[in-house]
Amino acid sequence: MQLGSWGITETSEARYAQISKEMVQNQDYLNPTLLGIKHYHKPVITYYITAFSYELFGISEYSSRLFLQFAIIIQLLLIYRITLLLFNTKSIAFAASLIYFSLPIVLISSRNLTTDAYLNTFVLGAIYFWLSYSKDERKILSLYLFYILLGLGMETKGPVSLLFPLTFIITYKLSLKQHFSKKIHHLFGFAIFLVISASWYIILIIDNPFILNYFIEDQLLSRIASNSFNRGKPFWFYLLLVPAVSLPWLFIIIFYIRSRFKQIIQQKDLDFILITSILVLTVVFSLFKTKLIMYVLPMFGFIAIVSAYILHKAKTSQLFRYNYYIVGLGIIIVFAITLGPLFLPDFSFSLSLGLLMGIPLIVLSVYFLRKSFKVEYLRTATLGYVLGLITLFFGTSFIAENESKLNSTKAVFEYVKNYLPEESTIVVYNYLMPSAQFYMDKPIITLNNGHNTVKRETQFETDKTWKDTNIDLRTDVGMKRAAELIDKHTVFVTRTKYNLKEPIKHLISEMTSSKTFGNWIIYYNDSM
Repeated sequence: MQLGSWGITETSEARYAQISKEMVQNQDYLNPTLLGIKHYHKPVITYYITAFSYELFGISEYSSRLFLQFAIIIQLLLIYRITLLLFNTKSIAFAASLIYFSLPIVLISSRNLTTDAYLNTFVLGAIYFWLSYSKDERKILSLYLFYILLGLGMETKGPVSLLFPLTFIITYKLSLKQHFSKKIHHLFGFAIFLVISASWYIILIIDNPFILNYFIEDQLLSRIASNSFNRGKPFWFYLLLVPAVSLPWLFIIIFYIRSRFKQIIQQKDLDFILITSILVLTVVFSLFKTKLIMYVLPMFGFIAIVSAYILHKAKTSQLFRYNYYIVGLGIIIVFAITLGPLFLPDFSFSLSLGLLMGIPLIVLSVYFLRKSFKVEYLRTATLGYVLGLITLFFGTSFIAENESKLNSTKAVFEYVKNYLPEESTIVVYNYLMPSAQFYMDKPIITLNNGHNTVKRETQFETDKTWKDTNIDLRTDVGMKRAAELIDKHTVFVTRTKYNLKEPIKHLISEMTSSKTFGNWIIYYNDSM
């Protein structure tokens, strides 16, 4: 799977990887810390899963990403089962799983450690068990599993996790004019949900009542209504990026809506429910100020399922066009990644590797175009699956060859460990770099000169030891401390795009050497 072939990337992946590492080292599974400072931005499930992987396989890039792969496999099974419950046709369910794997955003989630892949698994699981119960209310266990998975979603990403299953369930019930069940098991299930979803929060709040206000205002309301953590994006952000990360299927959905709009609206069938859920979620998340493309990952399960249904309804002539559209897109991806470095000289990619991967794409495409299928639309879904495989292997190899330009610091700290003295003090200028401590396994000094990432939340610290590794250069005291700290044993790490000026430039004026690694540059002394 090549999961360790590229380094931990800044910033989100590095945060999750390092927080999980500190959990293992500190054996504190209630209070996540990032570079020694309490970090309550997210609930703890992702950290627990990653820490468990570290305990089993050791601390590495590979183990930090390993359980993401299991999450994707479970998601594929859930997509199959959900589709089977909805349409009661195995070929549609199989097509939905193939399509889901071909979605670029799903593949990205398998290669980047964040909460999103795990949250998506819990969301899809909750929807599956709710559907299972709604089809047969004798399946009480399914109802309880629904509430348990909702609770685990809350412990993965907080209240936002509820938007996906609740949007689908409400749309489903209203469209099919079904009544909401009032059985006593819902009350018991909801109680279980509350216990699971609130347990970690309650334990922390009992210890520190002020943390409740922090969770509500800083971590919930500010993410919705303000540009928190410098992630504010315009309203149209998802309208532009969702099509790009759902190729090639969203355009097929758009064509379907355009050609059958009145029929979809009038019948209010399952396609209406899925499409409406997609649209509602897109609008709701577009209204939030804080936006990242991975925030809407659970929505793409609906895209895969409705795409499979559309293929099922399509005429042979339409499927023929879709097949060549998908193959053409695959060829474009191969050429873009292989020949891209000619137009983007800062990036590199092996031409021989490109050919090695491009040839199987052509061979597989020709094979599946000519192969006889009992169900014709499975040909289209299979070609999409091949496209996903090619994208996965190409993308992984491309990242591995260009890791330093894609915000990985692995090459930086491999050089420091291999060629510079072990007692070197690592100083990072104006950027929070968890991956530095992940690789060096010792405290890192952070110089704060105003960048948003170095603004730490220290209100929950019980002492001032955090100041030993966090120096504010915007104060005279901070500048004096930095000047005293930086000596011939210092490795000064900064971003290449920073144009260092006085008085910062003076801090490294006596350093005799520098070396650039993609987006990063280090200054040090040869005499070290």
